[in-house]
Amino acid sequence: MLRVEEISKKFGDFQVINNLSFEVKVGDVMGFLGPNGAGKTTSMRVITGYLKSDRGRVFIDNKDIDEDPIVAKSKIGYLPEGVPLYLDFSPALYLDYVCSVREVKNAKSKIQKVIKDLQLEDVKDVPIETLSKGFKRRVGIAQSLVHNPKLLILDEPTDGLDPLQKFEVRKLIKKLSKTKAIIISTHILDEVPEVCNKCLIIDQGGKKFEGTPNKLKKKIGKSLDEKFRKIIS
Repeated sequence: MLRVEEISKKFGDFQVINNLSFEVKVGDVMGFLGPNGAGKTTSMRVITGYLKSDRGRVFIDNKDIDEDPIVAKSKIGYLPEGVPLYLDFSPALYLDYVCSVREVKNAKSKIQKVIKDLQLEDVKDVPIETLSKGFKRRVGIAQSLVHNPKLLILDEPTDGLDPLQKFEVRKLIKKLSKTKAIIISTHILDEVPEVCNKCLIIDQGGKKFEGTPNKLKKKIGKSLDEKFRKIIS
């Protein structure tokens, strides 16, 4: 579903991404990990076509995102860390707007489904600006799902959620992975074994580890958080 081939990106003299390659298939939930400044966000922006790489190629369902951007991007659902929300809209109105921009067919039924899946029924007609951080995050996740994309890229999807909400979102991600390829960027390392079957660690824009969470645990010890720096040093 996603194939990244040797992408690199510089800002001035600073090498943000350095020859990064990996694949994510339908059924995979890949944890995308690394310290602050590792290049995670820039990598996701290149993968989604928001930024153009200096070198390398990105394929979404065998479509080159530079050569066929409209078709490739239509297959992506993206939750950025600070998702832009129209704060004077209600969640229902905002999702309706997203569907109109994306020209989603059967929009009403898809909006109802995603509102139910993200447990937004009680606030669907409330202005977004009045919602808590957790509810705003769920609205952001909803907009990434409403068009039923084949590839989901989620930057800190459980940020700001309480423990029960985190559990529900993780359960939803597991359910969605049956028919989608999913990338999750997270700083909560112990969250990775809960939802991911693959993990990729980058630092200084380069790949430092790729494998299963079990292999990662064996490599760096019992506590992922405590000994995480060992694998990227």
